[in-house]
Amino acid sequence: MASQSSDLIEQYKIVHAQSQYGRSAKTHRAAIQACIVELKPYSIVEYGCGRSRLCDDLEYNEASYVRFDPAIPGIDVLTASKADLVINTDVLEHIPRAEVDALLEKIAALGNRVFFNISTRLASEVLPNGENAHCTVLPAEEWLEILLPHFPDAELVHINPKESCLILTWHSNVASIIFDLEELKMQARHYKMKSRSVLRKLEKQLRIVKDKFLNPAKFHRP
Repeated sequence: MASQSSDLIEQYKIVHAQSQYGRSAKTHRAAIQACIVELKPYSIVEYGCGRSRLCDDLEYNEASYVRFDPAIPGIDVLTASKADLVINTDVLEHIPRAEVDALLEKIAALGNRVFFNISTRLASEVLPNGENAHCTVLPAEEWLEILLPHFPDAELVHINPKESCLILTWHSNVASIIFDLEELKMQARHYKMKSRSVLRKLEKQLRIVKDKFLNPAKFHRP
């Protein structure tokens, strides 16, 4: 999480000390990989990363990768001032609505290319103070309206009804590929094919399309 509220940060320090909470970014690896193929970033910041180790799973070694979460010792200080790509998955719904715009200003100051995934439902987790972990639950369209003043090129790429939404803040050439990836994930869950091996097979099918248009073997800038 990435709230600046000291009380809320303390709540999440307790949560992170007792569990492996905060690894959802890994479920978006294929979509994030597609963004990296397109942007070929020199620097990546995972803002509000929780326990995520997404950086270990991405097929890209030419960028500096900074993990930041104010509730986890060791990565509780942001060490980057700019980023070619910012990853923000399942964070904004944890932030009180009154703090969201201030947080978005901080993220926008890092860079204008941000991968947002935002949950649009209440969480199954409850904080130590008894409050639901998702304190700002809004529909996808409302999240887009909140983002647009900070990121004028933001686009709603995918909606998982009553679950989450995925928003990119630039006009992406891989938006349709990401949409297909997210749709396949939804189908896999619908048919209870949740194993990692099944999802990897689905990703492989779309990799053929991605290779055709983007040639991901070439990770250097032209």
